[in-house]
Amino acid sequence: MFTLKPLFLLVFFFTALMQNVAFAHDKSDKILAKKIFGNFTSPTQLSPKSIGRYNKGCLNGGVELPIKGETWQHINSKRGRNWGHPTLIDFTKELSVKATQFGWKGLYIGDLGNPRGGPTPYGHAAHQVGLEVDIKFKKPKSLNLSTKDSHNDHRYGKPYFKELNVVAKNQKNVNSNWTQEHMDILKVAAKDERVNKIFVNAAIKVWMCKNAGSEDRSWLMKIRPERGHSEHFHVRLKCPEGSANCVNTPLWNKYKNIDGCDKQLTWWVTDRLKPKKKVIKKSVKIKKKYKCSHARCYLPEDLPNSCLRTMHIKN
Repeated sequence: MFTLKPLFLLVFFFTALMQNVAFAHDKSDKILAKKIFGNFTSPTQLSPKSIGRYNKGCLNGGVELPIKGETWQHINSKRGRNWGHPTLIDFTKELSVKATQFGWKGLYIGDLGNPRGGPTPYGHAAHQVGLEVDIKFKKPKSLNLSTKDSHNDHRYGKPYFKELNVVAKNQKNVNSNWTQEHMDILKVAAKDERVNKIFVNAAIKVWMCKNAGSEDRSWLMKIRPERGHSEHFHVRLKCPEGSANCVNTPLWNKYKNIDGCDKQLTWWVTDRLKPKKKVIKKSVKIKKKYKCSHARCYLPEDLPNSCLRTMHIKN
């Protein structure tokens, strides 16, 4: 007997695609959250709210950072990760203007986040609630690069944009690419009340600890050592007002000093860089059920419940 059910489902599928609705949240399908959130091309038309944790959340009412501005240019724009909470967009634009105080034309801006936040298809564990942005260490010569010249993601063809690595090969020191101007920009960013933390390569913070002077060193505590981050710095803002379900990360208040220039920082450029000793286990191997707790394998139900609504909302 002829039934309308298959036809109805087909019509519903194409209608949902046209309306940009991520309706495919059937737990049995096991569709990864990064695939759903990575496919959105528009934000929700709700009031701006950051939801959840920086590495497990989403965003409502996202705002797009234009690809080019008078004092910035977004790099790798083909990824579509130039969205964030309005607070982040304002901060990014304002910092690019402040960079001109130190002789720069402005800033090259890296990834912010997806239009509705959530896990990105690749490249980041965080950047999920619209409050984080990567900023390149490369001093702009032009802020009017073509789309081809402003990308370095091999997924979109041959990389043309060359990053600037400011860390030596030994990972203990900065190299000759590092300048005082870099620290000046980091300092003005860290002193912004909206900023929670700024992640840089440990070698960068070591240099800054030695060269920041003896007065007003409290801003250095916001500069945190992290793996990688030798070609860009990663700014994380505090949860803004109106985002009750946003979770701030603590500013390492366990430290007795005010700048974070301590034994833990030294560890990053000493013991952490030593080769790991191979440990041979003689015990019988027991197969354990693998459980991934990283953003790359989150399912929609792993995110806050509010994010399920964000997924299903029409434009």
